[in-house]
Amino acid sequence: MTEPVTSRLARLGFDVPRLGFGLRTALASCLALVLAWLMGLEHPQWSAMTVWAVSQPVRGMLVEKSLFRALGTVVGTLFGVLLVLIAGNNLPLMVVSLALWIGLCVGIGNLLSGLISYGALLSGYSATMVALLNTQQPAGQIFALGGDRLLTVMAGVVVGLVVGLIFTPRDAEDQLAGRVRRTTSDILRAMAAAFAGHSSETRTEAAHRLLADIAGTEQLFDTRAAGSLRSHRSIRALRALVQAQVAATYWIRTAHNLPEDRALGDVLTMAAARLEENAPGEQVLRSLEAALAQCPEQSTATVLRQLLDSQREHLATEGEHSGLASIRNRVVLHRDWVGARHASLRATGLLLLIGAVWIVTGWSVGAYVMLGASVMITLFSTFETPSRIMGHIFIWQAIAAVAALSCHWLLWPLATAEWQLIALLSPFILAIVPFFAHPRVASGSMDYVMALLLLSHPVLPLERSFADSVAIAAAVVSGPLLAYLAFRLIWPADARRRRRHLTGMMLNEISEMAGNPLAPVRHQIWRARLHHRLLKLIQSVSRSAESLQPVTSGGLAVLAVGDAIQQMHMLTQNQHQPPRLRRRTTLALKRLQQLRHAPLAAARSLQRLADRLQQDHHPAAWDVENAARAISLNAEFFKHPE
Repeated sequence: MTEPVTSRLARLGFDVPRLGFGLRTALASCLALVLAWLMGLEHPQWSAMTVWAVSQPVRGMLVEKSLFRALGTVVGTLFGVLLVLIAGNNLPLMVVSLALWIGLCVGIGNLLSGLISYGALLSGYSATMVALLNTQQPAGQIFALGGDRLLTVMAGVVVGLVVGLIFTPRDAEDQLAGRVRRTTSDILRAMAAAFAGHSSETRTEAAHRLLADIAGTEQLFDTRAAGSLRSHRSIRALRALVQAQVAATYWIRTAHNLPEDRALGDVLTMAAARLEENAPGEQVLRSLEAALAQCPEQSTATVLRQLLDSQREHLATEGEHSGLASIRNRVVLHRDWVGARHASLRATGLLLLIGAVWIVTGWSVGAYVMLGASVMITLFSTFETPSRIMGHIFIWQAIAAVAALSCHWLLWPLATAEWQLIALLSPFILAIVPFFAHPRVASGSMDYVMALLLLSHPVLPLERSFADSVAIAAAVVSGPLLAYLAFRLIWPADARRRRRHLTGMMLNEISEMAGNPLAPVRHQIWRARLHHRLLKLIQSVSRSAESLQPVTSGGLAVLAVGDAIQQMHMLTQNQHQPPRLRRRTTLALKRLQQLRHAPLAAARSLQRLADRLQQDHHPAAWDVENAARAISLNAEFFKHPE
């Protein structure tokens, strides 16, 4: 029997679904190229580039990315046109303004998440596309260039969207909800085990495993939220449920003096079984309500109530009246202020440097160098280790430069009509499909198409000289090299540094809480944000070869310290407490403000306070002692470099 083609391709190492997606996208980009040419647009290749930019194998991502591609292009084009009108022939003003605009867009893009981040980044380099290419054409053409940019992008968005909607299957939203459901079930079983007398070591291992599972699910939320308001609301409810899961995992790790309660354990096990069986939502909620009714003490009740409320809100968003459901559990996400500031300064500095060289030397291809660098330094600024992919992009862009020069100087001179130029260019676009679908060479391959189309202007007459074509190609290919230097050497960005910044933000917030008497008021906001930061940290470590245990232990220790700080602030504000106890508590809070510099000193101060509280049989004694123990066991995590 003849082996199926798909099986043979898979045996050769090809990703068959990605091969189909790549072929579909390449054909759609050729269609957009023809359509834009038929519309009489000056740069039809921009439409083909847009198809590659918006095409996604997931329907929701396709719709939302198309939207933000359009919005980002409109904002960037308007800024570019306005800048040209204001700056005129003042090149230094244009360079400085573009560098600052790119820096602003990169900073915003690194603060935001999801496809709105992509829209912000696109607003940056769309402005450079209009303003810089305007310097390469006769004066007074800015409105024509800006209009051409908008129309070509919109044509590409429409073609990419229509083709994608025809061939892309609907998103399997239930798979993600199913993962969250299974984790909730595992958490309930771990809680039941705690009431069955399982050891703290067993519960600690369960907590580490659960955090890794939760983090693995959470990183899928941004892509699955795209496509509709209903999807966004559903993911927001799942985020609230995930934050409740983190709180429950912390309880599993730290709960103490629990009585053996077989009845409560059986109810929790029953609730877990309902989730595993995918029982109707009302049955799941009744099981959780029954467990909550039997809770022996407040901390367990708080955890179960948060799980119950979050589960109820999630089920409401999945029902027939999901549009009316409200999310009461506050969702607070991590914002990478440090990374955003560094990315903004990196992009601004690189473009100012390139612009200064262009102004001083009068470089004929300075606009193309700045354009190529702006795209690379912008789009890849959100990558965890952007320098790693720059080498692949450089190779593919160099191949694209050779392909563009070959097409322009070997084939296009044979053409007598513009449709022939497009027909001769199309095979060069289609040629990337097999490489795009093979894991060994796929990295950076899409940039081959982008560079090829950027360097190809299928309009007669062909006006450039061969020397100009080579210079422009070299200028565009220099973009990833300059970005590599910026990402790797000038202002380094890599996964280890990002993790260090993230950990630093967690610890700085602890120190700020210790010095803020109003910290108890904002405790829930702090916990929700810390939960998300902890998950982001676990996700980053999971992508490396490092052990997860130090990160999960350190993150849970930070939660313990935060809970102790809340109790300590309430102690200092209680006028009925003995003055000596309040002074000792104030001293411990001051030690915690210097936690990053002297974690063991802070732990000793907390332990002394805990001993005094135990003498008075104060209920906060265990929380303070737990924080002291957590800091001592995770001193390296807390002693974090600046």
